[in-house]
Amino acid sequence: MTHVNTGDLLNFQDYSPEHNERSARIDVEAVHTNQFNTMSTSNYNYEEPKPVEEEETTPKSFFLANHNFWTIEYYQKYFDVQSSEVVERIISSVLPQKVSRNYFDERIKGKPDLYGPIWISVTLIFTIAVSGNISNYLQSANKAVRWRYNYHLVSYAASAILCYVWLVPLALWAALKWTSTADSQDEIETQASSSPSMISLFCLYGYSLSIYIPVAVLWTIQVSWLQWLFVLMAAFVSGAVLIFWLLPALKKSRYYLILIASILAFHFLLATGFMLYFFHVPDTATVPSVKDLSTVASHV
Repeated sequence: MTHVNTGDLLNFQDYSPEHNERSARIDVEAVHTNQFNTMSTSNYNYEEPKPVEEEETTPKSFFLANHNFWTIEYYQKYFDVQSSEVVERIISSVLPQKVSRNYFDERIKGKPDLYGPIWISVTLIFTIAVSGNISNYLQSANKAVRWRYNYHLVSYAASAILCYVWLVPLALWAALKWTSTADSQDEIETQASSSPSMISLFCLYGYSLSIYIPVAVLWTIQVSWLQWLFVLMAAFVSGAVLIFWLLPALKKSRYYLILIASILAFHFLLATGFMLYFFHVPDTATVPSVKDLSTVASHV
Protein backbone atom coordinates (compact mmCIF):
# COMPACT_ATOMS: atom_id res chain seq x y z
CA MET A 1 0.00 0.00 0.00
CA THR A 2 1.40 3.30 -1.13
CA HIS A 3 1.56 6.12 1.23
CA VAL A 4 0.02 9.32 -0.12
CA ASN A 5 1.64 12.56 0.94
CA THR A 6 -0.91 15.07 2.06
CA GLY A 7 1.40 17.95 1.06
CA ASP A 8 1.16 16.90 -2.60
CA LEU A 9 -2.57 16.93 -2.34
CA LEU A 10 -2.50 20.39 -0.89
CA ASN A 11 -0.16 21.57 -3.64
CA PHE A 12 -2.41 20.06 -6.24
CA GLN A 13 -5.37 21.88 -4.78
CA ASP A 14 -3.42 25.15 -4.82
CA TYR A 15 -2.69 24.81 -8.53
CA SER A 16 -6.18 23.83 -9.49
CA PRO A 17 -7.70 27.40 -9.39
CA GLU A 18 -5.02 28.61 -11.78
CA HIS A 19 -7.26 28.06 -14.78
CA ASN A 20 -10.03 30.05 -13.20
CA GLU A 21 -7.63 32.88 -12.39
CA ARG A 22 -6.53 33.08 -16.02
CA SER A 23 -10.09 33.14 -17.19
CA ALA A 24 -10.80 35.84 -14.65
CA ARG A 25 -7.93 37.91 -16.05
CA ILE A 26 -9.29 37.50 -19.52
CA ASP A 27 -12.68 38.64 -18.35
CA VAL A 28 -11.17 41.67 -16.61
CA GLU A 29 -9.29 42.65 -19.72
CA ALA A 30 -12.46 42.28 -21.71
CA VAL A 31 -14.30 44.43 -19.23
CA HIS A 32 -11.55 47.04 -19.40
CA THR A 33 -11.69 47.01 -23.16
CA ASN A 34 -15.41 47.49 -23.10
CA GLN A 35 -15.10 50.36 -20.64
CA PHE A 36 -12.44 52.04 -22.78
CA ASN A 37 -14.65 51.80 -25.83
CA THR A 38 -17.58 53.17 -23.86
CA MET A 39 -15.55 56.12 -22.56
CA SER A 40 -14.24 56.99 -26.00
CA THR A 41 -17.78 56.96 -27.35
CA SER A 42 -19.06 59.15 -24.53
CA ASN A 43 -16.22 61.61 -24.99
CA TYR A 44 -16.97 61.82 -28.68
CA ASN A 45 -20.62 62.45 -27.96
CA TYR A 46 -19.73 65.17 -25.42
CA GLU A 47 -17.43 67.08 -27.75
CA GLU A 48 -19.75 66.79 -30.70
CA PRO A 49 -21.94 69.87 -29.88
CA LYS A 50 -18.89 72.21 -29.79
CA PRO A 51 -18.55 72.62 -33.55
CA VAL A 52 -22.31 73.21 -33.67
CA GLU A 53 -21.97 76.16 -31.25
CA GLU A 54 -19.14 77.62 -33.28
CA GLU A 55 -21.18 77.30 -36.42
CA GLU A 56 -24.01 79.19 -34.72
CA THR A 57 -21.90 82.00 -33.25
CA THR A 58 -19.61 82.65 -36.18
CA PRO A 59 -22.25 83.70 -38.71
CA LYS A 60 -23.95 85.81 -36.02
CA SER A 61 -20.82 87.82 -35.20
CA PHE A 62 -20.07 88.15 -38.87
CA PHE A 63 -23.58 89.44 -39.49
CA LEU A 64 -23.39 91.95 -36.64
CA ALA A 65 -20.12 93.35 -37.96
CA ASN A 66 -21.46 93.76 -41.49
CA HIS A 67 -24.81 95.47 -41.12
CA ASN A 68 -26.19 97.45 -43.99
CA PHE A 69 -26.13 101.24 -43.86
CA TRP A 70 -29.94 101.37 -44.00
CA THR A 71 -30.54 99.00 -41.08
CA ILE A 72 -31.16 100.03 -37.48
CA GLU A 73 -28.46 97.66 -36.23
CA TYR A 74 -25.84 99.67 -38.10
CA TYR A 75 -26.45 102.71 -35.86
CA GLN A 76 -26.50 100.84 -32.55
CA LYS A 77 -22.79 101.47 -32.00
CA TYR A 78 -23.41 105.24 -32.15
CA PHE A 79 -25.79 105.02 -29.19
CA ASP A 80 -23.55 102.79 -27.06
CA VAL A 81 -22.28 105.57 -24.81
CA GLN A 82 -22.22 106.11 -21.06
CA SER A 83 -23.85 109.08 -19.32
CA SER A 84 -20.47 110.14 -17.94
CA GLU A 85 -19.08 110.32 -21.48
CA VAL A 86 -22.00 112.50 -22.62
CA VAL A 87 -21.48 114.89 -19.69
CA GLU A 88 -17.74 115.01 -20.39
CA ARG A 89 -18.35 115.87 -24.04
CA ILE A 90 -20.86 118.58 -23.14
CA ILE A 91 -18.31 120.16 -20.81
CA SER A 92 -15.59 119.93 -23.46
CA SER A 93 -17.87 121.68 -25.98
CA VAL A 94 -18.03 124.72 -23.70
CA LEU A 95 -14.73 124.52 -21.80
CA PRO A 96 -12.17 122.72 -23.98
CA GLN A 97 -9.36 123.51 -21.55
CA LYS A 98 -10.90 121.00 -19.12
CA VAL A 99 -9.80 118.11 -21.35
CA SER A 100 -6.62 117.20 -23.18
CA ARG A 101 -5.60 118.74 -26.49
CA ASN A 102 -6.04 115.40 -28.29
CA TYR A 103 -9.51 114.84 -26.85
CA PHE A 104 -11.21 115.07 -30.24
CA ASP A 105 -8.87 112.55 -31.89
CA GLU A 106 -8.91 110.14 -28.96
CA ARG A 107 -12.53 110.26 -27.82
CA ILE A 108 -14.88 111.91 -30.32
CA LYS A 109 -13.18 111.00 -33.57
CA GLY A 110 -12.33 107.50 -32.41
CA LYS A 111 -15.78 106.86 -30.91
CA PRO A 112 -18.41 109.30 -32.20
CA ASP A 113 -21.93 109.06 -30.86
CA LEU A 114 -25.33 110.33 -31.94
CA TYR A 115 -27.09 109.99 -28.60
CA GLY A 116 -25.71 113.26 -27.22
CA PRO A 117 -26.31 115.38 -30.36
CA ILE A 118 -29.89 114.11 -30.76
CA TRP A 119 -30.65 114.64 -27.08
CA ILE A 120 -29.17 118.16 -27.15
CA SER A 121 -31.03 119.06 -30.36
CA VAL A 122 -34.41 117.90 -29.02
CA THR A 123 -33.82 119.67 -25.71
CA LEU A 124 -32.85 122.87 -27.50
CA ILE A 125 -35.94 122.70 -29.75
CA PHE A 126 -38.35 122.58 -26.82
CA THR A 127 -36.31 125.08 -24.77
CA ILE A 128 -36.46 127.65 -27.58
CA ALA A 129 -40.17 127.00 -28.16
CA VAL A 130 -41.09 127.39 -24.48
CA SER A 131 -38.75 130.34 -23.86
CA GLY A 132 -39.93 132.02 -27.06
CA ASN A 133 -43.55 131.85 -25.91
CA ILE A 134 -42.57 133.20 -22.51
CA SER A 135 -40.79 136.07 -24.24
CA ASN A 136 -43.85 136.80 -26.37
CA TYR A 137 -46.02 136.75 -23.27
CA LEU A 138 -43.75 139.27 -21.53
CA GLN A 139 -43.82 141.50 -24.59
CA SER A 140 -47.62 141.53 -24.70
CA ALA A 141 -48.13 141.84 -20.94
CA ASN A 142 -48.78 145.61 -21.07
CA LYS A 143 -50.92 145.45 -24.19
CA ALA A 144 -54.62 144.93 -24.59
CA VAL A 145 -53.99 142.01 -26.95
CA ARG A 146 -54.94 138.55 -25.69
CA TRP A 147 -51.86 136.32 -25.63
CA ARG A 148 -51.99 132.82 -27.11
CA TYR A 149 -49.42 130.05 -27.08
CA ASN A 150 -47.76 129.71 -30.49
CA TYR A 151 -47.34 126.00 -31.17
CA HIS A 152 -45.70 126.69 -34.52
CA LEU A 153 -42.53 127.78 -32.74
CA VAL A 154 -41.73 124.10 -32.10
CA SER A 155 -41.75 123.25 -35.81
CA TYR A 156 -39.82 126.42 -36.70
CA ALA A 157 -37.13 125.72 -34.12
CA ALA A 158 -36.93 122.05 -35.13
CA SER A 159 -36.51 122.91 -38.82
CA ALA A 160 -33.74 125.42 -38.12
CA ILE A 161 -31.80 123.23 -35.68
CA LEU A 162 -32.02 119.97 -37.61
CA CYS A 163 -31.04 121.63 -40.88
CA TYR A 164 -28.08 123.27 -39.19
CA VAL A 165 -26.89 120.13 -37.37
CA TRP A 166 -27.05 117.91 -40.48
CA LEU A 167 -26.45 120.15 -43.49
CA VAL A 168 -23.61 122.34 -42.22
CA PRO A 169 -21.39 119.40 -41.08
CA LEU A 170 -22.11 117.67 -44.37
CA ALA A 171 -20.97 120.73 -46.31
CA LEU A 172 -17.87 121.07 -44.12
CA TRP A 173 -16.99 117.39 -44.61
CA ALA A 174 -17.24 117.78 -48.38
CA ALA A 175 -15.15 120.95 -48.29
CA LEU A 176 -12.41 119.29 -46.22
CA LYS A 177 -12.40 116.28 -48.50
CA TRP A 178 -12.12 118.16 -51.79
CA THR A 179 -9.94 121.12 -50.78
CA SER A 180 -7.24 119.37 -48.73
CA THR A 181 -3.75 119.41 -50.24
CA ALA A 182 -1.76 116.18 -50.65
CA ASP A 183 1.11 115.54 -53.04
CA SER A 184 2.16 111.92 -52.59
CA GLN A 185 0.18 108.75 -52.01
CA ASP A 186 1.46 108.50 -48.43
CA GLU A 187 0.25 112.00 -47.70
CA ILE A 188 -3.15 111.16 -49.16
CA GLU A 189 -3.47 108.12 -46.91
CA THR A 190 -2.31 110.11 -43.88
CA GLN A 191 -4.75 112.87 -44.70
CA ALA A 192 -7.63 110.41 -45.06
CA SER A 193 -6.86 108.91 -41.66
CA SER A 194 -6.52 112.31 -39.94
CA SER A 195 -9.49 113.99 -41.62
CA PRO A 196 -12.66 113.88 -39.50
CA SER A 197 -15.41 111.58 -40.66
CA MET A 198 -18.94 112.69 -41.39
CA ILE A 199 -20.30 111.06 -38.22
CA SER A 200 -17.65 112.74 -36.05
CA LEU A 201 -18.62 116.13 -37.52
CA PHE A 202 -22.29 115.44 -36.78
CA CYS A 203 -21.27 114.56 -33.24
CA LEU A 204 -19.11 117.65 -32.82
CA TYR A 205 -21.72 120.07 -34.18
CA GLY A 206 -24.45 118.50 -32.07
CA TYR A 207 -22.48 118.99 -28.87
CA SER A 208 -21.56 122.55 -29.88
CA LEU A 209 -25.25 123.53 -29.59
CA SER A 210 -25.35 122.70 -25.87
CA ILE A 211 -24.42 126.27 -24.92
CA TYR A 212 -27.62 127.58 -26.55
CA ILE A 213 -29.83 125.74 -24.03
CA PRO A 214 -29.05 128.06 -21.07
CA VAL A 215 -28.70 131.04 -23.41
CA ALA A 216 -32.24 130.42 -24.74
CA VAL A 217 -33.53 130.81 -21.19
CA LEU A 218 -31.52 134.02 -20.70
CA TRP A 219 -32.92 135.46 -23.94
CA THR A 220 -36.29 135.83 -22.21
CA ILE A 221 -34.84 138.88 -20.43
CA GLN A 222 -36.41 141.77 -22.31
CA VAL A 223 -33.29 143.91 -22.57
CA SER A 224 -32.12 144.42 -26.13
CA TRP A 225 -28.40 145.01 -25.52
CA LEU A 226 -28.25 142.06 -23.11
CA GLN A 227 -29.83 139.79 -25.72
CA TRP A 228 -27.22 140.83 -28.29
CA LEU A 229 -24.48 140.21 -25.72
CA PHE A 230 -25.72 136.64 -25.27
CA VAL A 231 -25.73 136.23 -29.06
CA LEU A 232 -22.08 137.21 -29.33
CA MET A 233 -21.07 135.11 -26.35
CA ALA A 234 -22.83 131.93 -27.51
CA ALA A 235 -21.69 132.25 -31.12
CA PHE A 236 -18.08 132.99 -30.18
CA VAL A 237 -17.75 130.21 -27.58
CA SER A 238 -19.33 127.44 -29.65
CA GLY A 239 -17.61 128.55 -32.86
CA ALA A 240 -14.22 128.84 -31.15
CA VAL A 241 -14.56 125.31 -29.74
CA LEU A 242 -15.31 123.95 -33.22
CA ILE A 243 -12.24 125.65 -34.64
CA PHE A 244 -10.16 124.48 -31.67
CA TRP A 245 -10.97 120.82 -32.35
CA LEU A 246 -10.91 121.02 -36.15
CA LEU A 247 -7.86 123.25 -36.59
CA PRO A 248 -5.42 120.41 -37.53
CA ALA A 249 -7.79 119.26 -40.28
CA LEU A 250 -8.62 122.82 -41.38
CA LYS A 251 -4.95 123.69 -41.86
CA LYS A 252 -4.63 120.98 -44.50
CA SER A 253 -7.20 122.72 -46.69
CA ARG A 254 -6.19 125.22 -49.34
CA TYR A 255 -8.95 127.54 -48.14
CA TYR A 256 -8.68 127.04 -44.40
CA LEU A 257 -9.13 130.75 -43.65
CA ILE A 258 -12.37 130.76 -45.62
CA LEU A 259 -13.52 127.64 -43.79
CA ILE A 260 -12.74 129.19 -40.40
CA ALA A 261 -14.62 132.35 -41.32
CA SER A 262 -17.55 130.27 -42.59
CA ILE A 263 -17.76 128.28 -39.35
CA LEU A 264 -17.90 131.45 -37.27
CA ALA A 265 -20.32 133.15 -39.67
CA PHE A 266 -22.80 130.27 -39.68
CA HIS A 267 -22.69 130.07 -35.90
CA PHE A 268 -23.29 133.81 -35.61
CA LEU A 269 -26.18 133.63 -38.10
CA LEU A 270 -27.76 130.78 -36.14
CA ALA A 271 -27.58 132.65 -32.84
CA THR A 272 -28.82 135.87 -34.45
CA GLY A 273 -31.75 134.07 -36.08
CA PHE A 274 -32.74 132.49 -32.78
CA MET A 275 -32.71 135.77 -30.94
CA LEU A 276 -34.41 137.94 -33.60
CA TYR A 277 -37.18 135.52 -34.47
CA PHE A 278 -38.04 134.01 -31.09
CA PHE A 279 -37.00 136.53 -28.42
CA HIS A 280 -36.18 140.01 -29.70
CA VAL A 281 -38.30 142.98 -28.67
CA PRO A 282 -39.13 144.94 -31.86
CA ASP A 283 -38.30 148.63 -31.67
CA THR A 284 -41.47 149.91 -33.30
CA ALA A 285 -43.31 153.14 -32.83
CA THR A 286 -46.58 153.14 -30.95
CA VAL A 287 -49.44 152.55 -33.33
CA PRO A 288 -52.64 154.44 -32.44
CA SER A 289 -55.61 152.26 -31.70
CA VAL A 290 -58.92 152.33 -33.53
CA LYS A 291 -60.56 154.09 -30.60
CA ASP A 292 -58.01 156.91 -30.73
CA LEU A 293 -58.49 157.32 -34.46
CA SER A 294 -62.25 157.54 -34.07
CA THR A 295 -61.85 160.16 -31.34
CA VAL A 296 -59.59 162.26 -33.54
CA ALA A 297 -62.02 161.96 -36.45
CA SER A 298 -64.96 163.13 -34.31
CA HIS A 299 -63.08 166.25 -33.27
CA VAL A 300 -62.30 167.05 -36.87
